[in-house]
Amino acid sequence: MLEIGTSNGYSTLWLAEAARVNGGRVVTLEHAADKAAMARANFARSGLEECIELLHADAGAWLARAADASVDLLFLDSDRGAYAGWWPDLRRVLRPGGLLVVDNALSHAAEIAPLEALLRREPGFACSTVAVGNGELLAVKPR
Repeated sequence: MLEIGTSNGYSTLWLAEAARVNGGRVVTLEHAADKAAMARANFARSGLEECIELLHADAGAWLARAADASVDLLFLDSDRGAYAGWWPDLRRVLRPGGLLVVDNALSHAAEIAPLEALLRREPGFACSTVAVGNGELLAVKPR
């Protein structure tokens, strides 16, 4: 799993719990050093550190270097204005059958709209918005 936008690590811990059950791991990217430090402390207290790789990194640069089809689940909760620009690399790193989850799809719909438009034009992608919390935009890459 790949999470872009760690913040304090709350979502990461939920992902890591699922990763541990399935023998996987979460790579989480955070650009802000203070947030990365806070998340690292939270991970240490959680007992889930072995399932989490926290990287203090620029997401765009990291994505550009990431291997093709290397991510099963990609969770976006970061700089919403950058999402559409990241789209070519997001699509490339997501494996066929992989799931993209975009957080705050209802609460920040205008900011998510450019990425959503790209997703809905992409052949074969199945998209849905789920009204849970602030909303989640879900997109499954075709096999």
